[in-house]
Amino acid sequence: MNRELCYLPAHAAIAQFEARTLSPVDVMDAVLAQSERMQPLLNATTAIFADNALRQARESEHRYRLGTARPLEGVPVAIKEETAVAGWPRTNGSLLLDETPSAHHPIVDKLLQAGAIPHIQTTVPEFCVIGQTWSRRWGVTRNPWNRALTCGGSSGGSAAALAAGQTPLATGSDMAGSIRIPAALQGLYGYKPPFGRLTATPGEELFAFAVEGPMARNLTDLTLMQNVIAGPHPAGYVGMPAPLLPTAFGDLKGWRIGYALQTGCATLCPDTRDNLLRACDALRSCAAIVEPVDLQWDNAEIAEELVEGIFGLFFAEYLQDIDEPQLLQVSSYLDMLIRKYRGRANSIMKAVQRASRLHQELQTKLWSRGFRALLCPTVFTTQVDADLDIRATREVMIEGLAVDSYLGWVGTPPFNLLSRYPAMAVPTGRARNGVPTSVQIATQPFDDASAFQVAFNLERTGLSSLFRSEFPTLD
Repeated sequence: MNRELCYLPAHAAIAQFEARTLSPVDVMDAVLAQSERMQPLLNATTAIFADNALRQARESEHRYRLGTARPLEGVPVAIKEETAVAGWPRTNGSLLLDETPSAHHPIVDKLLQAGAIPHIQTTVPEFCVIGQTWSRRWGVTRNPWNRALTCGGSSGGSAAALAAGQTPLATGSDMAGSIRIPAALQGLYGYKPPFGRLTATPGEELFAFAVEGPMARNLTDLTLMQNVIAGPHPAGYVGMPAPLLPTAFGDLKGWRIGYALQTGCATLCPDTRDNLLRACDALRSCAAIVEPVDLQWDNAEIAEELVEGIFGLFFAEYLQDIDEPQLLQVSSYLDMLIRKYRGRANSIMKAVQRASRLHQELQTKLWSRGFRALLCPTVFTTQVDADLDIRATREVMIEGLAVDSYLGWVGTPPFNLLSRYPAMAVPTGRARNGVPTSVQIATQPFDDASAFQVAFNLERTGLSSLFRSEFPTLD
């Protein structure tokens, strides 16, 4: 097993492919072997498509010889099971669903057109409704940093595959933090683009809380992938023009950046707090002016209004017709949520009104005062069991304070309500239990470039790369 190839960044691989010092076939061989090896330990994949991936890798090798390589030519990419790939089975983690899409999701189409090679499909919780990744369909996906603890969700399989060297790039989707939560818990970069930056699938144009997005082990790879998947696509009318993001930015001289330690939760694990404050100091070393901001948010209310809006807009289409015999086949958390929200008047207006209040508060305390970005915790604790059942265990303890086990331990939902806000999870170090810590960077609506510029400077300080050479070796 060539560990260097398994953890080779996408941009470095492309440079070596272009120089003809490395073949896409060699990289694909390595990540496929790693995926087979990691599956019994982490359970991050639903399927491994080795034969087709190797065939495409040989085609990419030929393109480099001819000088016709595309932007991501020959780079392996893991695809979250929720995201349609024509001809790949898709269950959304449920025993009730078994379909084979006939068309690619727009971002898959863009990745293929750019020369990337889908080689593995990654696990999700059932219908992607929780912040962990386990289901009756696929079992428990584990965090390679500490296999007793959660990998996050719902893009947990994608994140685990990245952290375990099974792929250099992965797709995720995010409707309450499903990209940022697993990225945070596994030392990754995960980006929730503003709604409209990527093309939504037909039928989801009005579901602004949820977006697809990129996940990677470093910011340059995240940027390359975001540039490829952003923008319009013929399959949908939601997908605005997207200026290309550079892979290098200037410093933050004179930038005002706010930080909040508690965005809706009354407590925070010490390691996350300490590493977030270190991130603030690191940005000060980049000539930024970093100041605390007091945000009076109620995490429980925000999460409840978001989930009610989600069920009102989206899940009813999937779940309203599930009968009692079928409920016996679903995962416990889905059964709980169906019984809670089905048959009641779920209002989207509560979410809309909450988003407006959140925006006005940020406008008053940040944007109107010249701040360019907000730093806050991505998750409030790193200590959540991999197989936590939110129906059986209703609370998670953080520093002696009980919070709701569903979404009470994550700081991501506000920026799904604020659907046009960019939000990125960026690693800041590790907690004492071995699990990485993370900071969330949020910027004004559609100001993607500022989020990437802050992340670039943070990565350049070395803080977010402290353990980059220490990704876990599992036996």
